[in-house]
Amino acid sequence: MKIIVLQSNFAKGLNQISRIVGSRATLPVLNNVLISAEKGKIQMSATNLEVGISTQVIGKIEEDGELTLPVRLLSDFVLNNKDESIELVTEAVSGKLKSEHFEATIQGISAEEFPTVPKPPTEVVAKISRTKLIDAFKKVNIAAATDETRPVLAGIYCQFSGNKLTLAATDSYRLAEKKITLETKVAEQNLIVPLRTAAEVLRLISTEDGVEDVKISAKENQISFSIGNTYIVSRLIEGAFPNYSQIVPESFKITAKTKLSDILSAVKMSSLFARDSANNNVRVIVKKNDLTISSVASESGTAKSSIASETTGGDVEIAFNARYMLDILNVISDEEIILNFNESTAAGAIKTPKDPDYFYIIMPLKLDS
Repeated sequence: MKIIVLQSNFAKGLNQISRIVGSRATLPVLNNVLISAEKGKIQMSATNLEVGISTQVIGKIEEDGELTLPVRLLSDFVLNNKDESIELVTEAVSGKLKSEHFEATIQGISAEEFPTVPKPPTEVVAKISRTKLIDAFKKVNIAAATDETRPVLAGIYCQFSGNKLTLAATDSYRLAEKKITLETKVAEQNLIVPLRTAAEVLRLISTEDGVEDVKISAKENQISFSIGNTYIVSRLIEGAFPNYSQIVPESFKITAKTKLSDILSAVKMSSLFARDSANNNVRVIVKKNDLTISSVASESGTAKSSIASETTGGDVEIAFNARYMLDILNVISDEEIILNFNESTAAGAIKTPKDPDYFYIIMPLKLDS
């Protein structure tokens, strides 16, 4: 194989695929990127056996071929190389890299040992606006479990129905749901996408400014997300997602609307003290047109912030995990939010006036005496 690629294109391609490569792969070849040149296309692929990612890179092909090279070392060489273009020539299982001022030889592994990265199914389940999917994953991913004790909770539930895609996640302490309106009706499907896959998709599509839509394809136990010349393919999580509708309150008696910037600052301040408490909790106190965020830690001290707020329905005092509140407040882009409550022992909800298709439920903590 002999290819010539602009340094910027080489670096972008490696950046798109390198994140899924683990530092302690069980198979040495999983630490490598597969570079193939055939039929006029240069393709870079990586996999950890659960998730695979492949991207097409623009360049000149002088000789077809393929080889796997260590992705970390190759990425470091390309990123630190400021020459305009880089030539890659393969000799047996090594790659010779050459640019105007630099030369290097990197030992690789035969492409025959590299696991196959499946191509996306030809049947597209849905086509979604890139910006809508970014917004949805940002707001939903935060509620998924980060451990895999219960695998279905370490994933994002995706329900395709009519012209709607509903995404939901819960770690049993909080729940997030976001509905997206699709341009066309789609076949009924219920899937659970691993959180790590959803996070990688979010990272990828957040960097692809020049592409408007993301194509989602699914077949048997796999799902793929395609954007531009790059696609991610992943295994789905098997099992039934919890029927979370039963924990979502039908209505709320008490509401408090306030500026996002004000409550974010208040929760950040109180969280400095809350982290020394047993449950990392902050108190939310609602009184007529007033919202107070406070925390008490026996070792470090106390903090309290008062915020102007439009309230309805009466007073309430409730405690939440500070991190769970910060997670949602940090991903909301609207200027205002609405806090919704019933009583101190019942779940509360965070919504925004401009997005009726999203909610975030948090289970309360026991109020310290």
